[in-house]
Amino acid sequence: MSKPIRSLADELRRFDDNRLTQLLAARPDLTAPVPRGIGALAARAAAPSSVHHALSSLRRPELTLLEALVVLPDPTTPEDVAAAVGSDARATSPFLERLRTLGLLWGDHEIRTVRAAREVLRTPAGLAPEDDDDPSHEHARRLVDGAAEPLRPLLERLAWGPARVDADHGSPMARALLEAGLIRRHGDALVIPRPVQLVLRGGRVRASLPVSRPALCGAPVHERIPGSRDAQAVEAAFEAVRVLGTVRRWDDDPPSVLRRGGIPQRDLRRLAQQADAPLVSYATVIQTAWCAGLLGHDGESWQPTADWDAYRSRGLEERWAELARTWALSHHVAAIVGTTDTVGTSRALLSSSTTRDGARTRRLSMLAELRRSADVHATQQSLVDSLAWAFPLTSPVLLEEEAHALLAEGQALGIVLDGALTTLGVGLVEALDEGVAEADAHLARRLREHAPPPVDEVLLDSDLTATIPGRPSERLIALLSWADVVSRGAALTLRFTAATVRRAMAAGLDADDLLALLAETSRSPVPQALTYLLRDEARRHGQVHIGRAASFLTADEAVLTLFQSSPEAEPLFLQRLAPTVAVSTADPGFVLQVVRRSGLSAIAVGPDGRTARDERDHTLHGGPVDAELEVVEGPELRLPPAEAAARIREAEQNAGEDPSITDRLLEAIAHAAPIRLGIVDGRGGIVTREAVPLSLDGGRLRARDARGAEEFTVLVHRVTLG
Repeated sequence: MSKPIRSLADELRRFDDNRLTQLLAARPDLTAPVPRGIGALAARAAAPSSVHHALSSLRRPELTLLEALVVLPDPTTPEDVAAAVGSDARATSPFLERLRTLGLLWGDHEIRTVRAAREVLRTPAGLAPEDDDDPSHEHARRLVDGAAEPLRPLLERLAWGPARVDADHGSPMARALLEAGLIRRHGDALVIPRPVQLVLRGGRVRASLPVSRPALCGAPVHERIPGSRDAQAVEAAFEAVRVLGTVRRWDDDPPSVLRRGGIPQRDLRRLAQQADAPLVSYATVIQTAWCAGLLGHDGESWQPTADWDAYRSRGLEERWAELARTWALSHHVAAIVGTTDTVGTSRALLSSSTTRDGARTRRLSMLAELRRSADVHATQQSLVDSLAWAFPLTSPVLLEEEAHALLAEGQALGIVLDGALTTLGVGLVEALDEGVAEADAHLARRLREHAPPPVDEVLLDSDLTATIPGRPSERLIALLSWADVVSRGAALTLRFTAATVRRAMAAGLDADDLLALLAETSRSPVPQALTYLLRDEARRHGQVHIGRAASFLTADEAVLTLFQSSPEAEPLFLQRLAPTVAVSTADPGFVLQVVRRSGLSAIAVGPDGRTARDERDHTLHGGPVDAELEVVEGPELRLPPAEAAARIREAEQNAGEDPSITDRLLEAIAHAAPIRLGIVDGRGGIVTREAVPLSLDGGRLRARDARGAEEFTVLVHRVTLG
């Protein structure tokens, strides 16, 4: 005979390893730190803060049933819960099982919900909070039955709406309802008492149980020209990579950094215009690049990070793959840039103001639904309805913004087109189940398979235009820095002007390199007008050659020449700037080792040329001293759910005979059992109270006096147990 289930702890002790792992995976806050046994786990799972987090993982059917549970008397039966939502026990069974797995209820034939659920869901299904002045169920029925006939249509409209009645206190309708006892004043509001509204609803909490997620709807996907959707997706993917490439222009005029972080809206509009891209598309690409670690700032201006060069060295397909995967897994929503938050502050790109809790989960959910509804152009409203079923506690306004964002941002990256996944979008959904390297390879391969072969030739005309008859190759993309785009489509048409040439030269590009590229790729000789334009602007502009250097070496000319010609110096790629000066892109520490291995004496110096001894002397004479760096530890890393479950099992089996005060309190909370508390007062004395511990959170114990209904809170370090 199985033991009776008296508490949530008893229910959790019945869980097998798989079910316990499911609980910890769904509620990761329960494992930081790992509870010392099932009793401690149950107490933590029943805490209001943890229950509040758990509700965010509920879908509409589970939330509907939990709303019914907190309205019905405790305990109740599965049949009564099903009747309260207009359903039957067979249909509600799988959803009750998930609530049981999440640790929000316990029991089989007699179901109880955790106490904190009633505290968190104070207005379940739009009903008013419970009140001491509420009429009994019988009294409420008499009030409804005795209502005047003219009030009947009004009561039918109020039945399934919110408890708060939107009416003026002095209106005839409000006066009639007040006189009939069907509503009451609650502060400045008029509300329907919970028992009255339940009678109006025929005893049900919800009219029905929405078992199935609403299907996405819209016009069927149809291509007048087969393959046109694939072509548009590929074009959008390469366009996203091109737009990101315009970040190279930031060296000349970088966007500034807002005090609260992010890019000013005026800079964003300017950069999007310079990149010849719609604002939302530009914001999506730049935000994704920031999330990928490709962009950063020094407090004053935004620039590419050290990872930028490695990213640019990859192929176009690999670059897009990283963008697509990063976007799907990002917690940011680029499309809300420029909108205001709850306090009226404008949201800035590349800042925390565009991050949202749960944004990634909701985005992945929408992508999965689009994958399942591949034959329709899903409307934005159908996406919102689908999200509202999967995330019922999320604000409808937020869901509308994120559905719009998915359609706009996905289109900018070639993932979504007119409310349906493209072939690249399908590949993205498939790749998200793989590791990072495998996912990137999968996506790059998918783009390569559907992209036309790159074109490595250009048609030049004497009117200073250039036409690339197809998708430009990697090296022909460089032409975009020298010219303005006239038209896009099957071919790309560019126009060279004095302004565009000056812009390219200001960015450090060389006219001779361009002429050499055009001579190699043009079917015809380079027009004389274009050659003159480039030569004239080069003479007027003048150029300063700029490169990267991480180290410099100074020595006598003969010593430096001897070292540069030695085999040891080959990895340094030294560039001679003067007879006694050379630079290298290698790290100074590495250069120091190489010089010493060659048999020469080497001394490390600072950026100002001082040696370490000079620096010490400077410090002793009152010079600046570097501040000591403070090491800040990061948050505790959470264990995988399976490992956490194993540790909880082990702690449960090896529980000592003398558990700590905290463990004993948690066990009492899990069993809702009274315990004798000793509370140290301000004078060092101990006051003894018989109490029922309710919750333990943040070092504070909340308890209820066992002899009455009085609740009190006390710091745990002031508690002793007999």
